[in-house]
Amino acid sequence: MDQKKKWEELKDIQLRLFIDTAEVEEIREAVKTGVVAGIAMNPGKIAQTGRKTEEIISEIRKFFAGPISVQGIDEKAEDIVKEAKRLAKLSHDLVIKVPVNEEGIKAIRELVPLGVKTNATLIFSPTQGLLAGLANSPFISPFVGRATDVGGDGIETISQIKTLFQQYDISTKIIAASIKNVKQVVDSIIAGADMVAVPWGVLKSMFYHPLTAEGIEKFVNAWRTR
Repeated sequence: MDQKKKWEELKDIQLRLFIDTAEVEEIREAVKTGVVAGIAMNPGKIAQTGRKTEEIISEIRKFFAGPISVQGIDEKAEDIVKEAKRLAKLSHDLVIKVPVNEEGIKAIRELVPLGVKTNATLIFSPTQGLLAGLANSPFISPFVGRATDVGGDGIETISQIKTLFQQYDISTKIIAASIKNVKQVVDSIIAGADMVAVPWGVLKSMFYHPLTAEGIEKFVNAWRTR
């Protein structure tokens, strides 16, 4: 099955996992697992690679046809809109991250009617999530790990946003972001996240359990000594 056909089938699955990295080799390995439906990256992660956004996207498109979430660096609504339009033209199925503040919401309100898919990001409160939903952003990304690091509760924020969306019949999808460990993955899903963006290290940890590793070793040793 080719990647594009696989993505079409994944569209009907409610929960989807995104790989949160700009490192192409990590993305390549994650895609090989067959459980990754999208890619999320931010300017910080791109800067760490020392490469240009265009270059990274071009390389990813050689083996992955699904959605890629990227973000420009601008502060005024008109500049955010201009950069989002430029980024959206780089490839098919790009989702443009827009930070949620007053200028970001203005930009989202302008971009969505133009057909630009937006992911409202850097969300740390239920009201920010609500405003992004009311602005009709297809996706929002509440931050979990980063909120926890400063004494907040990103999981509760997701739960409250989900309740608000249900109250107002808002169809915006919630992507749990800034995930630091496997527990946050599970807690985010239980809280109501439609998708979870996980770093490569966390994704690898999701496959691992010490008792599974121990069991495999015992079975292999038993087979070898039969």
